[in-house]
Amino acid sequence: MSSYEYNHSNGYRAQLLCCPKLFPTKTAEICTHEQFAKGIGCIKHINIEAGGWMRVQINRQSETYKQLYKQRTAAERINSQAKEYGIERPKVRTGHSVVNLNTLTYIVINARALQRVRNSKSQARDP
Repeated sequence: MSSYEYNHSNGYRAQLLCCPKLFPTKTAEICTHEQFAKGIGCIKHINIEAGGWMRVQINRQSETYKQLYKQRTAAERINSQAKEYGIERPKVRTGHSVVNLNTLTYIVINARALQRVRNSKSQARDP
């Protein structure tokens, strides 16, 4: 496999990995990958710094990863809802005020969720 290291335009060290059936010279072998049919072959730009390797090697099937992923997606859902309500960017200065505003955001989101549940239950009871 042909490869070399270089400085990526985003500021990290990267490694380019090229299709061994095309680089350094084209062989008689073929590949079913769609990029192979275009003549480009499979090309990967891999971040070879510590954080990049960590992302590549992480076990995405582990329970720890799954729990962290659930937390992350829950936080993203809350941020999305806050944005929908127009309260995603606090216009306050002190840490205490930000905490208060975040608490209010969670109360609003939970109150709306509770309202949706109550509405769906009342519609289920009414034929």
